[in-house]
Amino acid sequence: MPKTNTTDPNTRVNKKKERPKRKHYMTIVKFDTKGILYGNKCFEDYTRDMGFFYDVQNKGQSGSLNGFTKFWHNAAVKTALVFTQWPWWKARVNKRKKECRKLSGDFVG
Repeated sequence: MPKTNTTDPNTRVNKKKERPKRKHYMTIVKFDTKGILYGNKCFEDYTRDMGFFYDVQNKGQSGSLNGFTKFWHNAAVKTALVFTQWPWWKARVNKRKKECRKLSGDFVG
């Protein structure tokens, strides 16, 4: 049987390179679920593909961000999204939000 060039039994596998990369998602913190289609799989998958998701926190609960910290955290995330997803990321998110609302029957008007 002739040798093949595609597989070599003596090749060492670089496990770090072959391992799938873990995705670090940025979070935009919200105090309410208004306007984010919380629980809509279509919209949540789209935002995760863009590299972020909405994190809903109760105001005043221990561990949640206060208004000042939330503002600066969200400002940093949105600035990063401008560079990673281009300046019109918010318009694309709003367009997909409308499409996902129509697909799920959550759209009125």
